[in-house]
Amino acid sequence: MTILLVDDQPGIRLMLETLLNDAGYADVTSLGSAQQAFDLLGIYGPSSEAVEIDLILMDVTMPEIDGVVACRIIKESSRVKDIPIIMVTGIADGNELKAAFAAGAVDYITKPPNAIEMLARVRSALESKREMDRRKSFYVSDLEEKNHQLELAFIELEGKNQELEDASRAKTQILTTATHELKTPLTSIIGYVDRMLLHRDTVGELNQKQAKYLATVQKNAQRLKYLVDDLLDTSQIEAGGLELSLLDLDVLREIEDTVQSMQSQISDKKIDLILEIPADVGRVKADRLRFAQVITNLISNSCKYSPVGSKVTITAARQDQHIQIDISDTGIGISKADQAKLFTKFFRADNTSTREQSGTGLGLYITRHLIEAHGGAIWTESAIGVGTTLHFTWQRAETPSGRDSALSQSELVGNG
Repeated sequence: MTILLVDDQPGIRLMLETLLNDAGYADVTSLGSAQQAFDLLGIYGPSSEAVEIDLILMDVTMPEIDGVVACRIIKESSRVKDIPIIMVTGIADGNELKAAFAAGAVDYITKPPNAIEMLARVRSALESKREMDRRKSFYVSDLEEKNHQLELAFIELEGKNQELEDASRAKTQILTTATHELKTPLTSIIGYVDRMLLHRDTVGELNQKQAKYLATVQKNAQRLKYLVDDLLDTSQIEAGGLELSLLDLDVLREIEDTVQSMQSQISDKKIDLILEIPADVGRVKADRLRFAQVITNLISNSCKYSPVGSKVTITAARQDQHIQIDISDTGIGISKADQAKLFTKFFRADNTSTREQSGTGLGLYITRHLIEAHGGAIWTESAIGVGTTLHFTWQRAETPSGRDSALSQSELVGNG
């Protein structure tokens, strides 16, 4: 192992070097000043002379830079701070030794040295250095191995992620294709059934049993159509291909029209639907069909999960750049745990009332994305047995009424 002697007295250096050589330490470098030691160690930057040192014997009292200061400087250098330093002093002064240990020295010897004592201290310091190097080497090797394992795991994870993305794209493509293929014959089925039920004067009379069967076909075909429409919307949302034809829409008029189109569903449950919307609430920038879809989904949910004869209230108010619309019911309410998942895909609250109602769990997921695509937000307040209020905001129209434009979902969100 390599030992560095730093002492301004040549005689002391020769004596120490001889003792070390006689004890079997052949690799000993001797220097006369702290500055020479700094140069050798490369303290102030890379040096062609820099060598690996395992132990330093440093004289405390030297001109220009004394041993305590030199020790502190060495310990402040990240490259050589782990080299143990034994201070060499003529007088074992308590304050001087205290300052040396504070600077980072591990031990001291006095001049003239006792050979047995000096070699014991040198041996102890070198053994500590050897053990430190062993542990450091182990930790470095262990760290390198763990880094290698992490790199392999990361590569594997990237591969799995790519597989999942490919599978997701394939699933979305299959879903889109399947739903498109379903929609065409389904539209024909619904059209012909409606014609048979509503235009008996042209297609012929039906007996009671035929009419009942066709009514069942009509009902279930309509349910299937809603499912297909939801799946198409979901695939468009996930593919980022939702197209919006924007108009400046009067909020009160659009909600009134939507409520009118839902009158049958509202009346079936004897829902008392109240509109508390000021006539001058303003206009929103929206795709008319998508705005009506959002209002329909939210009113439908409120009616579906409210008891017969309960009340649903719709309010709207202007707020800076948005209009906030609130739909409140006096229904079964939603638990805190379910509220956190309410707008996620395929989620349906797990209780008796929801299990009794048909649904895909996509309506509120689609609703959230449609609102966000228009630059708004949706959230809920609810209490079990008290009711639910769904709040959402929609960007106000700032252009003259009647002006329209077509933007993709990604473009609108980017500008929102």
